[in-house]
Amino acid sequence: MTSNRKSLFALSAAAALVAGVVGMGAVANAQSSAVSAALASGDIGEQADGYLGFRNSPSAGLKAEVDAINIKRRAAYTDLAAKRGVSVSDMAAATGCQTLTTKVGPGRAYRLNDGVWRVREGNTPVPKPDYCPNVG
Repeated sequence: MTSNRKSLFALSAAAALVAGVVGMGAVANAQSSAVSAALASGDIGEQADGYLGFRNSPSAGLKAEVDAINIKRRAAYTDLAAKRGVSVSDMAAATGCQTLTTKVGPGRAYRLNDGVWRVREGNTPVPKPDYCPNVG
């Protein structure tokens, strides 16, 4: 992890997370029934990097839909990063920290920065990567 990333989270974590999640609301919620079903079944899930990922091999149609969502997310991260003077990957990771905490419900799949897919059990909190601030 770069010292810039550590600085981003140490100095402006709350502002970046709140602004990132608010800015991502429309993008994160713009999904089809196929994407919603894949999230519910655990075939796709949220990742620590701020993007949706595939836990299982997707159909061509589902892959195209998830890719389109991730492109929209990247555009939003790019805009927010430019406004805050941080890298796109740092902005995506900051949003990923918040998303893991607030958007991954029980039974939903998620992947941390160690690359391992997990499924949230009951109300057990999703662990956050070590670079995430203790916010949310």
